[in-house]
Amino acid sequence: MATFRKRGKYWEYRVKYTDSAGKQLVASHGGYRLKSSAQDAAEAVEDDLKRGGDPSKQDVLLLDYWDQWAEAYRINGKSINTVYRYKLFRKHLKSRFDGRKLNSIRPIEWQKFINDFAAGKDRKEKTTRKRPRERSKDIVTKMNSYVRGMVKAAINERILFSDFTFGTKTSGVCSSGKVKVLDSRDFAKVKAIAIERASYRNIGALAVYIGSMTGMRISEVLALTWPDIDTKLCVIHVTRSWDHLYGTGFKPTKTDSSVRDIEISPSVIELLNKIHQEQAASYLRTGYRDEDQMIMRDPRHNVITDSACNKALHVIQNKAGIPEDKQITFHGLRHSHVSYLISKGVDIYYISKRLGHSDVTITMKVYGHLLDSQRKQEAHKAVLFMDQL
Repeated sequence: MATFRKRGKYWEYRVKYTDSAGKQLVASHGGYRLKSSAQDAAEAVEDDLKRGGDPSKQDVLLLDYWDQWAEAYRINGKSINTVYRYKLFRKHLKSRFDGRKLNSIRPIEWQKFINDFAAGKDRKEKTTRKRPRERSKDIVTKMNSYVRGMVKAAINERILFSDFTFGTKTSGVCSSGKVKVLDSRDFAKVKAIAIERASYRNIGALAVYIGSMTGMRISEVLALTWPDIDTKLCVIHVTRSWDHLYGTGFKPTKTDSSVRDIEISPSVIELLNKIHQEQAASYLRTGYRDEDQMIMRDPRHNVITDSACNKALHVIQNKAGIPEDKQITFHGLRHSHVSYLISKGVDIYYISKRLGHSDVTITMKVYGHLLDSQRKQEAHKAVLFMDQL
């Protein structure tokens, strides 16, 4: 039962209750000019108690609860990228809700925050842009989804009794859904120049060549070791990735299905053997011993960076005469690899396994638009064959 007292000009309420451990506690709050206001507040506390709430948790700050929730349910055992994303989102929450109690956030406040986050209003542009750069809808949706997960946990703990993210509308820049690829002629030029330039002293060109010929991710290419190359069966064993973002070394592949064998041509084996000999001769001269037997080490014995790979690709594309607006990044080699195989009629199920996708539907979703011309050809063949029946 609540009791009230006046302290100076203001009223205070005190509500006695028993917590889950059987301990007698008191929830109190003052500063009300009218007794009726204190009575309304006390009634709200009593209602929360009836619903299983814990008044001792009502003062928890949004950021404090975010830290507790993320540590307990989301960060532990996750990748460095995931941990970084949670820290980044926390930074944005702090910019708007620092010092705010979790139960003080209202739906309209949250919607305004999401709108501003999508519009990029917090970004400080160093350019002459008149408007801030908008964020992608994907990242805005992730922000809202992560906070919604935290809110659901708070509701389960009876800290909140309603979801302030419910009904939130997310906006942002939507990607076109189409991947950027080189046409077959330019792709052939890149491959030819890469194989010509690839050497122990130009490992970046080798990375470009391997990416072109296999469709491997850049992290997979950088993680390659000499034992991964089966020279007899002409196969590359993809078993792990390289952390090129944070420099922590080897890490698991993106997904379990990314562990795979990729068939390669004898010409790839021939080039790799040549560079292996060059590397071995250099190590012999310098007395260097590589316990990991890495392929992508430069003459200074460092595994090359993703920036070095993209720079090598940029140089090669310039040499090939590809206009700047049509040039691709290293990941574009993976897309171009798929595009070329599709144009040659290679089965999409095989391509999916070659890429390391867990399901062909993933491949279809990413590269479906590239299959349109092939579908039209197959439709023509189907109609022709039925006429000949």
